[in-house]
Amino acid sequence: MTQQAHDEAPAPRFLIARFSALGDIVLMQPLVHALRAHYGPEARIDLICLRRSASAAKLLAALDDVHLIDRGTAEAVPTLKALGFDYLLDFHGNVRSRSLARQLDAMTLRVDKASFARWMLLRGWRKEPVRPFVERCFDVVRPFGVMPPSPESSGPDAWGGFQLGSVPKDVPEGHLALSLSSSQPGKHLSDEVVNEAIATASERNVPVVVYGGPTEAPRAAAIQANHPEVNVIAGDIDLQATTAALATAKALVTGDTATMHLGAGLGVPVGSVWGCTQPSLGLAPWRPHPDSRAFMPSDRTAPCSKHGASCKHTKSDDPFDAGRCGQQADPKAVRIWMEGLL
Repeated sequence: MTQQAHDEAPAPRFLIARFSALGDIVLMQPLVHALRAHYGPEARIDLICLRRSASAAKLLAALDDVHLIDRGTAEAVPTLKALGFDYLLDFHGNVRSRSLARQLDAMTLRVDKASFARWMLLRGWRKEPVRPFVERCFDVVRPFGVMPPSPESSGPDAWGGFQLGSVPKDVPEGHLALSLSSSQPGKHLSDEVVNEAIATASERNVPVVVYGGPTEAPRAAAIQANHPEVNVIAGDIDLQATTAALATAKALVTGDTATMHLGAGLGVPVGSVWGCTQPSLGLAPWRPHPDSRAFMPSDRTAPCSKHGASCKHTKSDDPFDAGRCGQQADPKAVRIWMEGLL
């Protein structure tokens, strides 16, 4: 192909498929940003995801459109066919995405899910961590000349900018952000970590804001009852406003949550407290602020489960059971990290 023909070729049309939780959708931002930076406004870049993840999809700057489904991809296929995508970027590799690939006249490129390596980690038969999921996604677009950002870049320099809402008026700038948990019982911050973080911030006159969704609101209210100086936005605002608030934070203490990934993308120093999931599974904060740190459960080197739904060390369903991995992180280690930042 001559240079003139190449220049006149139509810009490609990409459909990204990711059917998963909020944090997994947030992790698409570096890819969307890199594709848009490479191809410019002429390319089409769409996302298909579950409707329950729509709030995270709204954060992804530089998308042209988001296609939401409740159950199966057939709900969206007529619209997707009419748009004439050239490439389906399958970043999920499940029944839904494989069905979509069969129905669209598009070249499908799939991410390496590292399933066997992760299975080996869960059984304690592998020590080497798997490559970060975002890095494996960049492998998919590498043939187009779309490369990961330079290794020394972090935060917005690596991720690009999110589409933010307005900062709630009662959120003070320079606060400590506390994100309590996710939907899985193996990802809850212990009361000991929460109390230590609040005490450390209070000693330095740093305001504290408690983050979370509607399911975390009752616990957040109980924390505020014991610490009246704490501000609570858990359950009160949408994800775009939550992200805007987080962008003003001085530091973030969080479990393995969507907020953890947002903090990394925003360039906020992240203290990630791990439990039944661990960074070795490939979903640690990607390119976070250099002052970020991971806090691991004491004496537990292997993750228990991929998503934090089960724990090898207890049969209890209680997220705060003393044997659960999420309760094993050392609050004093979190304090020492915070003392160096605040």
